[in-house]
Formats: sequence, structure tokens, C-alpha cells
Amino acid sequence: MGWEHTARERRLAPVGEYRPQSHRIVIHDTFQQYRLSMAALEIRKSMSVPDFLLFCAEYVIKRHRELKRFRRVFGKGAREIRAAVAEPIGPGCLEPESERARRRQAALDRFCSWAGSALREDATAEGGK
Repeated sequence: MGWEHTARERRLAPVGEYRPQSHRIVIHDTFQQYRLSMAALEIRKSMSVPDFLLFCAEYVIKRHRELKRFRRVFGKGAREIRAAVAEPIGPGCLEPESERARRRQAALDRFCSWAGSALREDATAEGGK
């Protein structure tokens, strides 16, 4: 794995680990297929339908009023993960990249352990109002 590959992974996964996961979406209606294709082309001339759907998901996450608490929790998690990775590594460490990867994984595990319960608590508190 060269420097270019490592830089690409960091660009694609700036907070968490680089582990690509595919999500399959089936669109049965040809009219809907054409509609999504044209919407993708309208926004960005070279965008594919999967890219368009990811763009839409990010747009909703960033702007939807009901996801305000969600954004706050994930923003805090991203800051904690970045802080854990940014901590200085001592001179005795032989592989700094491995240490950063270990710290990133540990911080991501800590975040996952509290984020789900924090979001569920918030959802149950709002449901009881």
C-alpha cells in the first residue's frame, strides 16, 4: 500500500476507518429510474444515481430539523475521534500509523458504545411529551 492509496483512504474516511460497504437499491419503475438519473445530472453533470442518493442523504442529515440532536451527537463523536488520533505519539512507537489506526478504532468503539443509547434516550424522552 503506497502513499497515494493511504491519502485516498484518509480523504474518503476522514473520521472513521476506511472500510467500504455497498448498499444495494433496486428501482423497479423505469420512470423513477429516469427521474433519478436526470436529477443527478441536473445537480452535477457527472453524478451517478448512487452518488445522487448519497448526496441526498447527506443533505437531509445536514439540514433536517428533526435531526438536530443526531447532528450534535455525531459532531461530538467526530471531534472525540479526531482528538484521539491527533494526540502526539511518543518516540518509542515503531509504527505511528498503526498506533493512529488503533486509537481511531478505540475512539470509534467508545463513540458507538454511548451514541446509540444517547439517541435512543432522546427519542424516548421526546415520545413521552
